[in-house]
Amino acid sequence: MTVVAAAILSADGKQVLAARRTSPPEAAGRWELPGGKVEHGETAEAALVREIGEELGCLVEVLDWMRGESALGSAGGRLIAATARVTAGEPRPREHDQILWLAAEDLDSVDWLEPDRPFLDPLRHVLGVPEGATVRGIFFDEGDARAAASTLEREGWSARVGRERYQGEDDDEDHPWSVETDAPEMVLELLVDEYDGWLDVAEEAPDTSIAPEPVELPENPKRIKRPDLGNS
Repeated sequence: MTVVAAAILSADGKQVLAARRTSPPEAAGRWELPGGKVEHGETAEAALVREIGEELGCLVEVLDWMRGESALGSAGGRLIAATARVTAGEPRPREHDQILWLAAEDLDSVDWLEPDRPFLDPLRHVLGVPEGATVRGIFFDEGDARAAASTLEREGWSARVGRERYQGEDDDEDHPWSVETDAPEMVLELLVDEYDGWLDVAEEAPDTSIAPEPVELPENPKRIKRPDLGNS
C-alpha cells in the first residue's frame, strides 16, 4: 500500500500547509501533510490531486517528489510526499479540524505524526531559500529542470522546481520550467549551459539615490573676444 502526502506551498513558496487529524483516536490532535491512499490503477500524482480535492476542496499541481519514504505500520505500507501548489480554490479543512501555514522556523511548533517527520528537514531546505540571495534557471524540459535541481541538492544547495506562467495565461502547455536555488550564480550557470537553458537574472536598476554634485559656475564669467581676422 502506498500513501501520498502533499507539502502544499504558499504562493511565495515560504510556507507549507499542515493539517490536524481528528481520527483515529491515536492520531487525533496531531498534524500531518494531507493526502491519502493510492487506489488500484491510479498514479501517485493522480491520487495526490484527488485526495487533496476531497480533503481540502482545492486543486493542486504536483511540483516535485521529495526524497525518501516512511514506513507505515507493520503491513509494509509506505508514505511518499511531494511539494505542490494550489492552482484553483482555497484550502479549507473537510476531514481535518484545522489547517495552518507554517514557515521553516515554525515546523517544530506542532506535533507531527511520526511518518511525516522524515520530510521536515527536506521541507526546511525547500522553505529556507533566502530572499534576495536566489538565482533562477529556466529550462525548456521538465526532466532537465529536475535533473539540475537534483544535482544542486546533492551538492548541498536548496533547489525548488516550478512551472513558469505567462501573464494572463492559465494553460501550462509549452511553458518552461524554473529552478530557484541559493547556490552561487556560477554554479547554476554551468547547469543551464549543460541543459541548454538560461539564467533569469534581473537587470539592476541604476542607482539614483546619489544625485550628481552641482557644477560651480563662475560668478563673473569672462567674455571671450573673438580675434579680428580683418576684412577680406
